[in-house]
Amino acid sequence: MRLKSALALGLMVPLGGAVLLAAPANAAKKEEQAAAPSLKPSPAFVKVYVEADKALKAKDFATAQTQITAAEAAATTPDDKYLTGSLWLNLGLGQQNEATQRKGIEQMLASGKAGQADVAKFSFFAGQFALKAKDYDPAVKYFNDSITAGYPGSSAHVMLAETYFGKAYQNVAGNQLNPAGKQLAIQGLGALKKAIEVQAAAGQPVEGGWYTRGFQMSALASAPDAAFWSSQALKTDPKPENWRIALRTYQDGHKTMTRDENLDLLRLMQATGALKEAYSYGEYVDAAMKGGLFGEAKSVIEGGRASGNLGASQLADVYQVASNGIASDKASLPASEASAAKAANGRLASSTASAYYGYGNYAKAITLYRLALQKGGVDANEVNTRLGIALLKSGDVAGAKAAFATVTTPGIRKDIADLWSVWLSSKAA
Repeated sequence: MRLKSALALGLMVPLGGAVLLAAPANAAKKEEQAAAPSLKPSPAFVKVYVEADKALKAKDFATAQTQITAAEAAATTPDDKYLTGSLWLNLGLGQQNEATQRKGIEQMLASGKAGQADVAKFSFFAGQFALKAKDYDPAVKYFNDSITAGYPGSSAHVMLAETYFGKAYQNVAGNQLNPAGKQLAIQGLGALKKAIEVQAAAGQPVEGGWYTRGFQMSALASAPDAAFWSSQALKTDPKPENWRIALRTYQDGHKTMTRDENLDLLRLMQATGALKEAYSYGEYVDAAMKGGLFGEAKSVIEGGRASGNLGASQLADVYQVASNGIASDKASLPASEASAAKAANGRLASSTASAYYGYGNYAKAITLYRLALQKGGVDANEVNTRLGIALLKSGDVAGAKAAFATVTTPGIRKDIADLWSVWLSSKAA
């Protein structure tokens, strides 16, 4: 049984480095100029507007700002206000000032004079500016407005997802997302899934980073569709960190799994390169020692030290115990193997196979696991899983896949076998 949760906000990427897709802000200038509606400003406003426009064209931005402020005061009609917004936008573009660009776009939208296509474009850009400023509530509104108005492609959906994720980061309790934060993350996952659907409908590839981002957030939010994000991320981006999150998330959701089940999950963590922190090594070694697998416990500790994930003094006591027990344990295996061949059931064959596996004698382990299945009286799902792992270690990938595929009874054992199969598939790809 597992009681400790290893997942926390530490796995999250800071928002500033995690925006999944962005459109260049200066594109707003092109969009605004190309889509300017037919306007009839008031005569009094036109006089001030002309002076402001003249200063902008001359790149006299100080004078332009004064003139635009005067134009804003003179604006009385929706047309006047739309044009005032365009002046602020062009000033912001000239000064490379995003706050001023945002002000201009927001005024153009608020005037009500923008057509539907412009509402879609301007709302998208306004949302981007708001998101960058971490002004999340307006960003949500703008991206939703952009989507409703028909902004093409998946960009608005992706940015809406990032906005919800940003809001989720603001709702934390005890280094975890609080209930409100989890709900916001789930809303973001819905937007991200919609972006993926839009990409697929257009025949466009989906960036692997989208699945990774969704996977990380679904893990933190304990989202109902976490399995979808996990499987997609592991297929498209099977890096060790994704495997660590996936396997830790699975452990956290199945705290009553048996020691043997957890051992096979930890073996996968090691195989995928996801075994990193000392806690995980300690957990693995403890499960191996309690199963009498001295050779495996010793090799796991040595692997941790060689990789630098364990210090030379960490797990020193258990390392000594395992080392001291290996000689007599190895000496007993031939007799155990002979007894297993005569036994009425396969239990001794299975345990002897596991011991040989721990010493790296995969050929013996494979033979004895198969004998255990032949004799019966064992948990076939467990033995087939371990047969698959031994076959994989021996280099028989096809045999390993076939063994994992025989584990079909729904439950933790099937989940573990499926996870091993996913890893094999990602390696093959």
